[in-house]
Amino acid sequence: MLYIDNPVGTGISFTDDTGYAVNQDDVGRDLYSAMDGTEDDVLWEDEGEDENSEECDCEDACIYAGKYVPAIGYYIHTHNPTAKVKINFKGVAIGDGFCDPEMMLGGYAQFLYQIGLVDEKQRDYVQQQADLGVIYIQQKKWTEAFEIFNFLINGDETGIPSYSQNVTGCSNFFNMLQCQWPDDQEYFGEFLLLPEERKSIHVANLTFHDGSTVEKHLLEDVMNTIKPWLAILMDNYKGKEATYPPFHPSIIILLPVTVLVMEEQELV
Repeated sequence: MLYIDNPVGTGISFTDDTGYAVNQDDVGRDLYSAMDGTEDDVLWEDEGEDENSEECDCEDACIYAGKYVPAIGYYIHTHNPTAKVKINFKGVAIGDGFCDPEMMLGGYAQFLYQIGLVDEKQRDYVQQQADLGVIYIQQKKWTEAFEIFNFLINGDETGIPSYSQNVTGCSNFFNMLQCQWPDDQEYFGEFLLLPEERKSIHVANLTFHDGSTVEKHLLEDVMNTIKPWLAILMDNYKGKEATYPPFHPSIIILLPVTVLVMEEQELV
């Protein structure tokens, strides 16, 4: 099992200001470069062309890595045919991924209304704002589209609660069954400060980054889609390993819209 802090600048990984990714082409290229440059190439080469050689399954926890996983998967898929050392790529697994913001943004109002978190007036306002956001996406006005998404749901770039948090009183958009963020979600950073843990994962005194700088560099990419790359991966690895399980209680990544994205691409 290989864990990589991706994109560069997240977690323990680091770069200078010119090294941050600004789109998914950068994300895929940088991670592929890191994987392709693994010392002695033994991680991937192992048994040569043997089907039992070391396998590469790219996996994502949730939300925005729903773009990172298709990015590296697509990069491996397109570069493997001419690569000196081929990565034994088996597929992708994306959990609760933010792959197609246009469709997701358009579904928030009705979803929040149907589960009882907003009333009719609030639903109509969310729909009005979401429709404007979709127009911005179609016009490739990525910053304006992100500002609407951030105002309605995300709320992590303004320093003030999102509209949905204000009207529902709930800050945990990952799980509607838990209105507020669980305390244990804050333990991870403190855990990585423990000397014994730093020694065990070989990071010495490197800084643990919260990802905010990476997010700022990728801001204009947030509302762009990764759907065409995802479709190629699902077409080529269906029946092998290409899974996309949504998390049902999520508010930010909607199950009904996720199903629509899959149906549109004939992936289900």
